[in-house]
Amino acid sequence: MSEKKVYQCEDSLEGILTAVYDAWSSRNGHGNNEIRILSGDYQGNMELFTEYIIVKNSEEKISKVIKAVYEKISSEAYELICSAACSCEQSRGDDIYRFLIVGFSVGREIVDQLHNKYVMRIFELTRNVSNEAHHLKGFLRFQEIEEGILVAKIAPKNDVIRILAPHFSDRLCQENFIIYDENRNTAIVHGESKAWFYTDSSMLDVDRIKNISEREESIDIMWKAFFQTISIKERENKNLQRNNLPIRFRSNMTEFE
Repeated sequence: MSEKKVYQCEDSLEGILTAVYDAWSSRNGHGNNEIRILSGDYQGNMELFTEYIIVKNSEEKISKVIKAVYEKISSEAYELICSAACSCEQSRGDDIYRFLIVGFSVGREIVDQLHNKYVMRIFELTRNVSNEAHHLKGFLRFQEIEEGILVAKIAPKNDVIRILAPHFSDRLCQENFIIYDENRNTAIVHGESKAWFYTDSSMLDVDRIKNISEREESIDIMWKAFFQTISIKERENKNLQRNNLPIRFRSNMTEFE
């Protein structure tokens, strides 16, 4: 009887794909394997008679998995995996592993097999990530700091910052701007007429980006006054407002400060 093996990987797409390679090549039986993402102190429930394996990222293994997905499933399946890896769900590593088991069995038709619970799960994760990114495209607020750089702070559940980057770099290509994820201490940095790049907080002075310019302060005051003035008290509907603009998005929106 095979022993259960839990592959504990880094919290990234690269970590998940390396764990998929290791689990697949173990020949331990897919039912005896599980992929868990190491995130902070979380390690999941420890079980008896289980081997725990720490997975180290390997570019060679990552490349092999990506190549296999493209050749044996489809590019659409790879895009689904990338999006699902941005989810906040702790099970996303194992969900991707189960999805790929089905994918390597049925090929490109996997995206039509919504009756399969593993396929449906990946679509759920992807939809959740996509919905939050869509919300933030409308709810994200930039403020100008003293150096003349535009800064937007967000606190999303899912890791959507890299999904937002192409949208804003396309619309603000002539601006220097930063989008900062408070929950993960990561950021997108875009220079005027340059390509954006992704970085962690070690490159940022987080306290410095909180110092907004005097011009921004006056604009904020006018924006708040406009927001309050345009409201018609007799037609206020707080429930509808919460449905269209959930409270968790408001902490970094100027008009709700």
